[in-house]
Amino acid sequence: MNVGRYRDFDVGDMPPALAAVLGIGLIALFVLLIWTLMRLDHTKLRDPRARARAKRRKESQKRQGALRARREALQRKAARRGRADN
Repeated sequence: MNVGRYRDFDVGDMPPALAAVLGIGLIALFVLLIWTLMRLDHTKLRDPRARARAKRRKESQKRQGALRARREALQRKAARRGRADN
């Protein structure tokens, strides 16, 4: 048994084709790993009650945004009228 003995590979001693294949394979492995991690959806809510809460919150934020936009538009309109009266 060769316990404790290691074989050290030097890329400089390898044939260029083998080094290229190993390099491309390593890059492909990294790309596959990153792609797989990106595909995982950590933000997806599994609980139906949590999904319903999130949906209600999103709808509420949309309504609040619309109300805010309307209020700001009315304030701009009132400001224009105030300047026109002067």
